[in-house]
Amino acid sequence: MKLEREDEFPGRSCRAPSLQTQDPAVSAALARAGIPELRAYRNALDCAAIVATTDLRGRITDVNPQFCSISEYRREELVGASHRIVNSGYHDAAFFRDLWATIASGHVWRGDIRNRTKSGSYYWVDTTIAPLKTPYGRLLGYVSIRFDITDRKVTEARLLQELERRQTAEELLRDIMEAVPSGIITFDGDGRFQFSNRAFHDLFGRRQTVTGSAETARELLASSQEAEALPSMKDLWPNRRRTDGPLPTRPYVKQLGSDRWVQVHNRRSTSGNFVSVQTDISDLKRAELLIKHQAEKDALTGLCNRLVLVERLEQLNAPRADETMRCALLLIDLDDFKSINDRFGHDGGDDLLCVMGQRLKAAVRRGDTVARLGGDEFAVLLRDVKNSREVATIAQDLLDAIGQPVALGAQRIVTSASIGISMYPRDGRSPKQLMKNADLALYQAKAAGRNCHSIYSRSIRRGRRRRERLKEHLRTAIARGDLQVALQPQTDLRLGTHAGFEALVRWRLEGSEVSASELVSVAEESGLICELGYQVLEKALGVMARMKRDGLAPGHVAFNASSAQLLQPDFPQRLMDMVDRHGLCGNDIEIEVTENVMLDRSADVIAAMLRGLHDRGVSVALDDFGTGYASLTHLKQFPIDRLKIDRSFVQGILDEKDDGIIVRTIISLAHSLGCEVIAEGVEVPAQYRELSNLGCDFIQGYLLAKPMMEEEARGYLAAFNRSWPG
Repeated sequence: MKLEREDEFPGRSCRAPSLQTQDPAVSAALARAGIPELRAYRNALDCAAIVATTDLRGRITDVNPQFCSISEYRREELVGASHRIVNSGYHDAAFFRDLWATIASGHVWRGDIRNRTKSGSYYWVDTTIAPLKTPYGRLLGYVSIRFDITDRKVTEARLLQELERRQTAEELLRDIMEAVPSGIITFDGDGRFQFSNRAFHDLFGRRQTVTGSAETARELLASSQEAEALPSMKDLWPNRRRTDGPLPTRPYVKQLGSDRWVQVHNRRSTSGNFVSVQTDISDLKRAELLIKHQAEKDALTGLCNRLVLVERLEQLNAPRADETMRCALLLIDLDDFKSINDRFGHDGGDDLLCVMGQRLKAAVRRGDTVARLGGDEFAVLLRDVKNSREVATIAQDLLDAIGQPVALGAQRIVTSASIGISMYPRDGRSPKQLMKNADLALYQAKAAGRNCHSIYSRSIRRGRRRRERLKEHLRTAIARGDLQVALQPQTDLRLGTHAGFEALVRWRLEGSEVSASELVSVAEESGLICELGYQVLEKALGVMARMKRDGLAPGHVAFNASSAQLLQPDFPQRLMDMVDRHGLCGNDIEIEVTENVMLDRSADVIAAMLRGLHDRGVSVALDDFGTGYASLTHLKQFPIDRLKIDRSFVQGILDEKDDGIIVRTIISLAHSLGCEVIAEGVEVPAQYRELSNLGCDFIQGYLLAKPMMEEEARGYLAAFNRSWPG
């Protein structure tokens, strides 16, 4: 019989041979043996080892309790079964062929075997298998004695893994050392060479020496092609005792030639070894020289940069500085620069920045500093100024220079800027404080309508704190529905009839009314502009619905929509749901958008959304036409029904020839495009007559009525007649 699998041989047994074995010949052999001695052996084995007997076919004939305990099988399950019952599948056929050949020839086999328990776990045993013979040499079966070595095997496996891990770590460390671009060389405490990487060889033209060489530091230095370029002997290779303590670790730079530099970092380890790292920093040094040359220039405009500005502000406090000198810091921010980028692209925006930089530089004195801080923000440091009046004059000169037309491609545009000013030393001495206060003043200039300057004062700081409080109160007011809506009427000049209202937001806080411009600005800054718009719309629609139910004819209601609101995906559906809820229709609504909406990067999305609403009866008006950068292309892209002439043109229609020409042109252009025209800010009868003569379709302004609450609007509609100022 040939045995090739673990389950076919008696190598996994746990019990000493029983005196009541089933084989008669075995029983006879045992009877002739010394029974007491045999029992003593068996008891000792039962306590210390895993013992089993098998017949010649490899079937288990007996097991001891240790076998049952470790295999988790009962004796009844094991006796009569082959060793397949505990076969783990770990050993291959060759393993078992060798085992069988040994025991079949009458020799003892010993080895380690991995078995499997009844529950599926594995265990290792140190196994000895011996043949069981009669006194006459006839082979009766086999006896196996085993010892549990599972813990030892686990420990060996862990040790092997640790050795492999350490070997891998050593190989990785060597790979890293070879991959490091810096030259590395090490010596022991007696100055004998230990290791150098390839980068050291490449850097100094030094042959790669085998680790462990007895070559000394002095010999290495002498054989190097650039021995003088190596770290100084006094720094790295002194004949110091190991108890001298660590060497200085501060790196230093050594120039090897006209255009080569290395940074040297020497260190003695705690074990007494010397390590020197030499890094080729030639490219870095060349770049440093170039950077140093360009450090004071803005790459785009050629002006000074923020770093230079801060340095010059710090120089004001230098020990030798004139403490009586007064200076001024001006922060300049171009107004609506985003629309320039949207319209002309970043190249056009860059061209404008360059032009503005040169204009600023030409408008100040030789000793002043003009810097670009980034984006569309500039700064000017005025030295030795007399007072704030002089600074205000210079600031206005700068605004005038900025406001001159600029040619961008084939077009000429006019831009403006806002300027915030802080005075040295009145408003601060440190660069941080001066810039912070100038920034607060800049914010004030923007809030005042832009295209102006503002000088920092304590009231500005108080205003900023007030603005922060407004944000919190506005958030609460929107949540409570405390905002109100005022209605300003619009009249049809052609028929002399009431046409509709424009809905304007009103908010009273602590007994005082917050201006609409400040309210909208705070809402935009705090991210509440969309919710503000929806609340105004909801209340305006409610007023219109109630007027209609009471038999009045309020016409349409116009409301302003911000870019943020128009870009909300659910805006059209939300708007029409509100209209339907109040029993109105699309014809009762007019959306007013500004030219900035047309210039938004997402103008295509907004235009498509407005066309969808326009198809449902909602009209669209372009507000403040003529004050921005919208072109005829934008008018063609958007579904515009009405152009609103900005009040600034209406105010000058009687006195300024240019304003009259602009108004006439807008009306003619609008009619040519199939649009109606509404003029806002009409305050006197003469303006009304001039607009009527020019063919304007609608007017809005104090001549008709100031913005009114609901009850006043009801009275206005009830008393409306066709009489007009003459």
